[in-house]
Amino acid sequence: MSHRLLTLLCVILLMAACKKSTDTTNYPYHLNVSINKVNYTTSSVCTFGLTNEPGCVAGKSFDVTNAGQINVDAFFLDCYFKHYTNNSDFASTKPGSHKIFDGGDLLKSNQCNCDLIIGLVDNGILNLYNTTILQPANIVHKVTGIRKVDSTATTITYAVAGSFSCYFKNTNNVMIPVTGDYVLPIKELK
Repeated sequence: MSHRLLTLLCVILLMAACKKSTDTTNYPYHLNVSINKVNYTTSSVCTFGLTNEPGCVAGKSFDVTNAGQINVDAFFLDCYFKHYTNNSDFASTKPGSHKIFDGGDLLKSNQCNCDLIIGLVDNGILNLYNTTILQPANIVHKVTGIRKVDSTATTITYAVAGSFSCYFKNTNNVMIPVTGDYVLPIKELK
């Protein structure tokens, strides 16, 4: 099974697991994105994701949480946030600059705590796979706030806020600017 097909299957499973809030005025989590200078927003963020994944630090466990999806006629954008699984590792995390990886790297282990993984499909191109590639220049991702919002016997939930900007290039060599901000829930194991 190809890497892109496996990633697409993960995306479909995550889409089915995440529910959109019906009361967006009181829902604290969101993903706001500008794709090619057109603004979109969603409150379809959730704490469901991939758990106990490898990451950039050997011996540490990471989770990948879905930060939201934008699915419109022109584009499909899928955004994920990688973070430590255990609160003992995450609790000392401070706001700061982090990386962005291409959506095709969703299942790879080179991402670190607080990195974003963004996949963008240009729906104007009929090829479902590899229609866009994240460009390595002009990538900015900043976590701007981390706030503890809930605690249970087994988990601690944080609201993580951030902003980002990057460019994707489609197979027709057209550069597509992507900027945005988010607030998402991150669950950490005690």
